[in-house]
Amino acid sequence: MQKIVKMIPFHCQRGSRGCEKCRKLAEEGEKYCLIEIFGRGGMIARPMIEVEINGDKIFCEFDLLMVFENHREATEYALKNGIMIIESRHS
Repeated sequence: MQKIVKMIPFHCQRGSRGCEKCRKLAEEGEKYCLIEIFGRGGMIARPMIEVEINGDKIFCEFDLLMVFENHREATEYALKNGIMIIESRHS
C-alpha cells in the first residue's frame, strides 16, 4: 500500500548521525514522501512506521520511494494516483 507521509527523508540506514547526506536531509526538515508500506516482514531490513488499520495502531516496514519538493507537487501526485496524504504521523 502506498501513502504520502510528511516526514524527514533519509538517504541510507545510517541516518543523520552516520551519514552526511542524511544529515543534510534532516537539516532541511520534513518533506512529503511517497512510501510503500508492507503488512508483513520481508527478507531485508527496512525502516518501520506506525500506521492505523481498522482502529489498531501497528508497526509496519516501509520503503521510501519518492520525495516531493512541496505540498502542491505531493497533492497533484496523490490526486492523479488515488493515494492518501498523511499530514502528520504524530497526531
